[in-house]
Amino acid sequence: MNPSEYLLQLLKDKQQLTSFPNSFVHIGRLLDSEISRVRSNLFYLGLNKEPLQLPEPSGSPVTLTEKLSVPVRDHPDFNFVGRLLGPRGLTIKQLELDTGCRILIRGQGSMRDKHKEEQMKGKAKWEHLNEDLHVLVTAEDAKNRAAVRLRKAVDEVKKLLMPIPESEDELKKRQLTELAVLNGTYKGFNGGILLTKSRGPSNAFTTILLHFFLFVGMLSEID
Repeated sequence: MNPSEYLLQLLKDKQQLTSFPNSFVHIGRLLDSEISRVRSNLFYLGLNKEPLQLPEPSGSPVTLTEKLSVPVRDHPDFNFVGRLLGPRGLTIKQLELDTGCRILIRGQGSMRDKHKEEQMKGKAKWEHLNEDLHVLVTAEDAKNRAAVRLRKAVDEVKKLLMPIPESEDELKKRQLTELAVLNGTYKGFNGGILLTKSRGPSNAFTTILLHFFLFVGMLSEID
């Protein structure tokens, strides 16, 4: 089984676990960790990501929250929600795993179903839909560790909220490559260029990267 097939199987296993809510918690965490590892190696190797360094816990557990505005008024044509979520929500999930924070997209435009969003406005627990689009980042831990987690997550979210020209957006290119693999539209290589059914050539770095992992076998294949 090659790495892309392995990732698809992991995601399928994760989906099947949703049929058993509040059960197999540890298995779910192991799956999340393995999905994170495989995704990082397949699609995001080479991005500058410093691991979270946490101090020894000190103080009572606390919950810290920070609200970040999404600059949709200044950049109305930029797809901030899609950039934050990534393919099947995996970009934001990866960030949650990396930081140990809960990251939620809230406010007008946060729901994919716009008709449902209009229906839910004004209802209890949906008051946020009357606010401008924003991101809520929440950290729960000992006081000193929660502050570190929150700062790391906020810094990473701010990076995702910076509009980048499509031709220069390395993250988006990797997200599109990941989406092609997840959707089964990845077609392999033609003269060294990555092709999918719906899109043309990807950038050379991503092409070389996927070629290295998928065919040289740097990732351990699991049968």
